Amino acid sequence: MKNKIMEMGQKFSRAAVQPVMFLAIMGMMLAIAVIMQLDFMPSGIAFIGKLIKSMMDTMVNNLSIIFCVGIATALAKKKKVDAAILSLISYLIFLAANNAWLTNMGMLAEEGAVGLYGTGQNIVLGFQVVDMNVFLGLMLGCLTAYIHNKFSDVKFPEIFRIYGGSRFCFVLMIPITLALAIVLSYVWPVVNEGISILSNFIKNSGPAGVFVYAFGNRFLIPTGLHHLLWMPFCFTGIGGTAEIAGKAVQGAANIFYAEMGNASALTAMDSSIRFSVFGFAKIFGSIGIALAFIKTAKPQYKKAVKGMIIPSAFVAFAAGITEPLDFSFLFISPFLWLVHGVISGISEVLLWVLGSRTYALYGAIDTFICNSVISPSITKVYIFIIVGIVMTAVWYFVFKFLILKFNIKTPGRDDTFMAEISSDEGISIHSKTSDLDSAKLIIEGLGGSENISTVNNCFTRLRVEVKDGAKVDETILKKASQKGIITKGNNVQIIIGMDVETVKETVNSLLK
Repeated sequence: MKNKIMEMGQKFSRAAVQPVMFLAIMGMMLAIAVIMQLDFMPSGIAFIGKLIKSMMDTMVNNLSIIFCVGIATALAKKKKVDAAILSLISYLIFLAANNAWLTNMGMLAEEGAVGLYGTGQNIVLGFQVVDMNVFLGLMLGCLTAYIHNKFSDVKFPEIFRIYGGSRFCFVLMIPITLALAIVLSYVWPVVNEGISILSNFIKNSGPAGVFVYAFGNRFLIPTGLHHLLWMPFCFTGIGGTAEIAGKAVQGAANIFYAEMGNASALTAMDSSIRFSVFGFAKIFGSIGIALAFIKTAKPQYKKAVKGMIIPSAFVAFAAGITEPLDFSFLFISPFLWLVHGVISGISEVLLWVLGSRTYALYGAIDTFICNSVISPSITKVYIFIIVGIVMTAVWYFVFKFLILKFNIKTPGRDDTFMAEISSDEGISIHSKTSDLDSAKLIIEGLGGSENISTVNNCFTRLRVEVKDGAKVDETILKKASQKGIITKGNNVQIIIGMDVETVKETVNSLLK
């Protein structure tokens, strides 16, 4: 049961991360649009900026349907186009059904001075419905994918064939969606109250709540379940609700994006910003850890270690993709990983207590662009930078001390490992393996095509389900272009990096 729950969590997190990957671009474009509308900009540029902001606002205001389609498509094992269409239809008919029920039962809320804010209802694509925000997309996306995977291969006799397959899934989704629309009219207000209580409890926990959240975000990375922690805080009411420009906005990241779009009228950051700063460890922690690894490497291996670590640290610093660096020491020393999580937690507590209200969800590029449109007197970005410099030194000296004190075999300290990667054979394996050859090695290492059930990916990992975990050969997998391997039962995660989607497509192509 534990493995099944873990597997379900990993499936959901890798599916939910697909839409999130587009939000970093949205955030940067929104910031650029705001900059283009500053008073000193020419009228033509300001007008274009206004158009771009309107486009990005539309994405922010409709994340629910984006998550619905994205999750359903990612979870679908086959006929992904049909799954995407079905999820979109299900979402639309839910809105229609829920609105019709609320209307006929006399349950529609009346707008107040700030619209429907605080009534538990909202306008979504023109329909007034119960305000589930992103939760509606998450729920319908998962439900649609489940029905699609279970019944999309059902076939009927020739005369009724048009009603089989994906169309049969649509037939099933009609009564299911209708029932859901009716039930949630009564259930969701109660759930919403529970979410509000949970949100207030976390907010009232002060620094302790910040530490637990920050530590969990970092410590859970090896399991792939960290997405299940930060995504609800960033994109649902668990992370808080705020009224901005007359609209109710839920989730820490969503609230920041809305504040960024109304920067000229902003006087203070919403307190939910505390859940949108876990990029701090990605930016400053990566620098400190990389310097510690280089400093503690044996003299004869320093040049090789720099070649290994600096690119990984730069990607973590600039783009917030930390897995290549994380997995260079995670399995070597879980103790160092625990310390990394603790320092991350302490760092975010310091930022909150000292008054920093700087948004930092990803890396330095996103952090700089997004915060540039809000006055430093509001974001207190100077506190963010000062604490960052201090904590970089803390990461460096703590890691250096622990590595030397306990003789931890971090990169550049293991003679056997360094001899392997320095040999001609190691060079040919790690630097000359083509994408095609690497994909073939991955398939072979996973026990062959007949042992592979599904192949998916998240930001940096190839996530594979195999039929028999005992057939997985990590010796062969390590010959492929990868940065780490995690095996839990029949679930295998191969750390690739930002090229993971290309690798997945190549593997799937070979598997037909």
